[in-house]
Amino acid sequence: MSHKNNPKRFALNMSAAQFTKFYIMHLLQVSQPMISEHFKSEFKKLTNNWIPAPSTLLDTLHDMTEEGLLYRKEDYKSYEKKRQKVYWYYLTDQGKEEFDVLKKKYKILFEEQIEILQRIMKDVYK
Repeated sequence: MSHKNNPKRFALNMSAAQFTKFYIMHLLQVSQPMISEHFKSEFKKLTNNWIPAPSTLLDTLHDMTEEGLLYRKEDYKSYEKKRQKVYWYYLTDQGKEEFDVLKKKYKILFEEQIEILQRIMKDVYK
């Protein structure tokens, strides 16, 4: 993944690219295969207003494929309309293993964030 000097942070301690990778893995655990449009739609459903920048999403998908976490297959978006070719993404066995590791790691982070947000709500919005 490409990292900038000052990456935008998602939530409190996670870059947008880190969260994008994590949530892509989750989505592919639940439903495979998916194309980039599916990922965008699922991110929007989750957050109501945030989706990864197109470059972040595409770079993350590319990097995950290069790392062996995803398998991609070029095919048509729709067989009725064989005009638009797309990449369909699948989670590999290596990707499933990595996701299990990240789930444990990020669970602690998410729990810490929930506690911080609850304290803010209690302190600021008494």
